[in-house]
Amino acid sequence: MSSVPAWKRAGLSVKAQEEDDESLSTKRIENADLTTKEIKKISNKRKLQEDSKHKSKKPPKRIKLPKKERPPPPVKDQLTYLKQFQDDKDNWKFNKSKQNWILKNIKDIPEDYEPALVAYLGTLQGGSRDRLIPELKEVISKWNTQYEEAEKKIEEQLNKKLEGEEPDKEEKKEEKEESTGVTLDYALRCKAILVKLDDDEDIEVKGQ
Repeated sequence: MSSVPAWKRAGLSVKAQEEDDESLSTKRIENADLTTKEIKKISNKRKLQEDSKHKSKKPPKRIKLPKKERPPPPVKDQLTYLKQFQDDKDNWKFNKSKQNWILKNIKDIPEDYEPALVAYLGTLQGGSRDRLIPELKEVISKWNTQYEEAEKKIEEQLNKKLEGEEPDKEEKKEEKEESTGVTLDYALRCKAILVKLDDDEDIEVKGQ
């Protein structure tokens, strides 16, 4: 038990309560003396200080690995779909959206997946097959036209060099524009798919 008499303890608690009441009243008076603008300024200042504390704690920078050490990019589902068709057909399931993506991106399929691509597209039937065949033939036709035009230009340039003339700047520009057209690899890919589709027409790819 405490050695302080009960009446003294009661007096002390009353005194402490009075002091607390006084401090609260002074705080209220201080706040009352401040204008609303000043109160807003103080609160905004506190917010800025808190925000600056949070901003100062930046996350650590991501370490960039050299290209050789970087993991390979994730394989697209459509490419996995092709590979599974070729290597694990028992567990393979047809997917219309993936097939549509493949048909739209025949040119951009990586070379490693070309055998799977040819094998898959070679099984197309119905409307998909009927639409694909003329598209593939058109690509080959464009390539053959490009090749013939390129041959003519090479002959013209050789003749000009023999005559001591230099090629025009416009001709050089045209060559750059043509380089963005159909490539030989793409034309050969289209031919391989046509052969797999059992198309009877004999198709020539020039320059192969």
